[in-house]
Amino acid sequence: MLYKRGKVYWYNFRWSTKQADGTVESFRIRQTAKTQNRNAAKDVEEEHRRALRLGEIHPNDPWPKAATIGPPIFRAFAREFLQYVKTNTKPGTHTFYSVCLDRLLTFAAIADAPLDAITGETVSRYARHRQEVPENSVVTVNGDLRTLRRILHLAVEWGRLDRVPTIHELPQSKGRDRVLSFAEEAKYLAKASDNLRDAAILAVDTGLRPNSELFPLKWADVDLAAGVLHVRQGKTDSAQRSLPLTPRAAEVLERRKRAAEAKDSPFVFAGAGISGHVTSLQHPHKAAIEAAGLETFEFYCWRHTFGTRAAQSGMDRFTLARLMGHSSPSVAARYYIHVTETHVAAGFGKFVEYQTRNVAEGFAAAFPQASAAVQ
Repeated sequence: MLYKRGKVYWYNFRWSTKQADGTVESFRIRQTAKTQNRNAAKDVEEEHRRALRLGEIHPNDPWPKAATIGPPIFRAFAREFLQYVKTNTKPGTHTFYSVCLDRLLTFAAIADAPLDAITGETVSRYARHRQEVPENSVVTVNGDLRTLRRILHLAVEWGRLDRVPTIHELPQSKGRDRVLSFAEEAKYLAKASDNLRDAAILAVDTGLRPNSELFPLKWADVDLAAGVLHVRQGKTDSAQRSLPLTPRAAEVLERRKRAAEAKDSPFVFAGAGISGHVTSLQHPHKAAIEAAGLETFEFYCWRHTFGTRAAQSGMDRFTLARLMGHSSPSVAARYYIHVTETHVAAGFGKFVEYQTRNVAEGFAAAFPQASAAVQ
């Protein structure tokens, strides 16, 4: 029954439902149609009856049904994500995600889509699109894909999304697993700029992770008198460690320390950017590789080379794991038990002897004419 109350129409009817035990329960439905037009009010009542008849709502449920709030648009949720990582991660991690997001947000099929509309097919189209941009390497595209996956996983954690689509990274060669020979090292260092040469020597003689440990290294964490440097913050808690210095690593730091006395920077590798330190050596690294006539490799390979050389020198795996700062619980269980500072120092002594001998041999192999002249 339709009737008018004030300026708007209301409707009033009874509705019965049959229970599982066969009994019938009756309800009085009295609801405003929120309209001054009788025909429109009749349509509202009919729609209410239809929802009851189809079992979409219970007679006691409110009508119209509350609007279902769907997953947010990716662009909007990206802002929440960046605020989250700014609060809960290191500045370098926040910078990484920000750069990747800038690229993701240029792709409308992702940026302007609700989170639940982003499918594996959408992600594949993005990867193909990025590969068509000359300056986007496979490493760059995979960084974007990992960022997208992390955002969607956070949306699931926060209840904004039911599931994350499968996101496959692009296949790439194991660029970080390359081990440089001593001859290749000598050729590279001969063509490297002063800053790059010092960074490469420290990387291959300490195993420091470039982005999170080497480039942000501060003078406050370098103890030249004791011949060690300290990693105060690393990729994980296990990455916090003290590293003995080889003679040439100590020489590099002593020289840079003398040169840094005229500068007002707390960083070993001071930079002009916002961070205050060098954040990348990609361009001089590439130039040194080309000038030395070497096959392409990532700067990170110096860390992998350190680990491999240390193992080849006879250093036991427990000492090596401690020096590398491994973080996996399974690795920690096998590598860190009963490792003492004395044990680390003794194992590192083997590495220093091995490294010093082979650096000289590498130079001789790379530049035989110069070696003959010296003799």
